[in-house]
Amino acid sequence: MRMLIADDDDYTREGLMDAVEWSQYGIEEIIEARDGAQALRLAAQHKPEIVLTDIRMPKLNGIAFAEKLGEQCPDCKLLFMSGYLDVEYLKSAIRLAAVDYIEKPVKIPDLKEAIAKTVESVQKSRRLTDELSIKKNLQQQKLAQLLIEGTAGREAVQKQCEEAGFPVNAGYVCVIVSSGGQAGGEPELLEELHAFWHRQGVQAVGNVTGRGELGFVLPLNRVKLERVHALAKQLLVSHNSLRIATGSKVLDMFEVSQSYVDAHTALNCFFYEPESRFSLYSEPAVISAGISPQLFVDFYMLMKSQPRELTGWIEALCDRLMSEDRPPREQVYSLFSSMGKAMLQEKGALLAGLDGIYEMKDIDTRLSAFYTLIELKEYILTICSSYCAEKAKEAEYSHTVISVMDYVAAHVSKAELDLPEIGQHMFMSSAHLNVLFKQETGMTITQYIRDYRIELAKKLIMNEHYKMNAISELCGFASPSYFAKVFRLCTSVTPVEYRKLKLR
Repeated sequence: MRMLIADDDDYTREGLMDAVEWSQYGIEEIIEARDGAQALRLAAQHKPEIVLTDIRMPKLNGIAFAEKLGEQCPDCKLLFMSGYLDVEYLKSAIRLAAVDYIEKPVKIPDLKEAIAKTVESVQKSRRLTDELSIKKNLQQQKLAQLLIEGTAGREAVQKQCEEAGFPVNAGYVCVIVSSGGQAGGEPELLEELHAFWHRQGVQAVGNVTGRGELGFVLPLNRVKLERVHALAKQLLVSHNSLRIATGSKVLDMFEVSQSYVDAHTALNCFFYEPESRFSLYSEPAVISAGISPQLFVDFYMLMKSQPRELTGWIEALCDRLMSEDRPPREQVYSLFSSMGKAMLQEKGALLAGLDGIYEMKDIDTRLSAFYTLIELKEYILTICSSYCAEKAKEAEYSHTVISVMDYVAAHVSKAELDLPEIGQHMFMSSAHLNVLFKQETGMTITQYIRDYRIELAKKLIMNEHYKMNAISELCGFASPSYFAKVFRLCTSVTPVEYRKLKLR
């Protein structure tokens, strides 16, 4: 908190500064002024929260100074001091909403009491300002959501417009600001961008609309659409990580939802053009037919019969999507998710080696983190490469051994998984199956199950979000204590020690 002391007597000013431990009141900086004119200049420069001023000063008396101060620092709190108990001065102090009036010579207890009262008044004003700001922000966010969704009734929307001070009869445009799919920091960015639009004289309302995305509704009563585009580009200069897409201009507030849909369509450009950062909506010359269900059928048949051809097929598919079709990115995510899940379901052992995927359900979260088709393609090709490597093992081992490995991968979380169960599944005697497995792999089925569980556990341990008891359960150990015992036997360290070593 900052305070200005204005008094033409040097001794009085110095005495006031030395007499009080100002920091205990939250006052960290004190500015001195010898007359009213200097006080006014310093107040305009430093914007103090509290002003303690003498009434009788040269060049500009305390009352005149306070009147002019109200124009420059309307929120600062006034404290008057004077040795002249003149009724007119008191009336002026009351009119200027002074917090208190201190007689000279100043008594320190009176000064401390007045300062405490003034500081409390400043804090109360701050709380009120914060509350009003929060309320206004919430009103703006609610209004933005109502306009973008376009499902609320006219009366409800108009009422919300009145409460938020938003123009009712104006043209509108939706703007989507994206941080490239990176979640986190949206509330702070929303506040920052609201302030940006406000500084530019635009009454924008906005809200968080998706993962790393903010949607704004801008009225065009004060600015033209071209000005909005120019401001958006200006914003991109100072924020290198952002991308901005704008929708079509609409004339009625109940058409705003269409402008938002159009902005989202424009956002599709960034999925196919990673270097682009600004996109305007334009009517497509040819409407995309979207993703054909036949594509997944083709992929699945190739995966089952000719896995070595998958990489080329995916490359060709992405080239075609990039250059010709350009379907909505949500459809591409859905197709690639289905492809990834199909490979994981076919070869459960992939889970032990894929970064960021610990369970089948994780694939959607992992893929949604990629903002461009190029990123998405690279990751699905990684899964494809691992899948092909697993399929290549089928040339090394017999169908019987591969079936055992697949069964273990699919049922690893079952604590009771053992040789008799696998033998029963294979319609073979446990002893004979175990002999065949060891002849080809050099280890027993029981050893393979243990080693597979330990390798899977190592991968899960690297994810700090998984607790040890959850890892124990996912890997099929009977209890966390047994898991720790087996893990230490195989690695010479406990699971907790392993995590510390690897994440150091």
